[in-house]
Amino acid sequence: MALKAVISGDVALAFLGEDIPAIGPKYKDRGDAMRAAQQYLERINELSGHDQNIPFQIVLNRQADGRYSLAIDSSHQIVSTLNNLDELLVKRFRKGLKRKLFILTCFVEGVDGLECLVLTEGLGAVFYAPNAVGTH
Repeated sequence: MALKAVISGDVALAFLGEDIPAIGPKYKDRGDAMRAAQQYLERINELSGHDQNIPFQIVLNRQADGRYSLAIDSSHQIVSTLNNLDELLVKRFRKGLKRKLFILTCFVEGVDGLECLVLTEGLGAVFYAPNAVGTH
């Protein structure tokens, strides 16, 4: 299923349903994208154990070149870091956090456009971000 997405380097952002942002790395190979999405889910399960209420934080760091990196971490370890985000993608992501929910997933370049694995394969992790985004 192809959808309209904003792309910044190797990262894509799309809005699902009415306004839930889905963000993650973009791949050319479907197998690589599926393995990466599975690794996200496994890592989150390892960090949270059976406690689904473990807090996660979104941190935006300005890179030396003016772009941003977005890190998703728990109080213990980083789940994912997405690098080389331009300011437009960051602004759209922040604006999209109205419901304080977002989905970490992967995207793959398909014949018909960009495919979001949370839609086609159910591979993605839903995060609740009550404190929105911090910047360092």
